[in-house]
Amino acid sequence: MGVTKRSVSLDEDVAAAVELAADQAGVSFSAWLGEAARHQLRISEGLRAVEEWESEAGALTDEERAAGELLLGHLLGEPPGGTRGA
Repeated sequence: MGVTKRSVSLDEDVAAAVELAADQAGVSFSAWLGEAARHQLRISEGLRAVEEWESEAGALTDEERAAGELLLGHLLGEPPGGTRGA
C-alpha cells in the first residue's frame, strides 16, 4: 500500500487535540488522522448501505432499530441499557 502526502489545514484546537490523542495512542499525527478517516469512511459506508436497504425493503421499524442498537451494544461489550447514541 502506497502513501500519498497531502497538506491539510485544521483549527488549532482540533490539531492540538489530535496531537494529544496521537501521543496517547503512541502513533504519529498522520497515522492517527488516517485511522480517524478510515473510521469515518466505514460509518459513511454503513449509513449508505442502510439507506440502500431501506429503499428496497422499506424503512426500519422502531422495533428493528431498537434490536439493532441492542445487538450493536452487545457486540461492543456495553452493558444493557447503555447510553451510546444518546
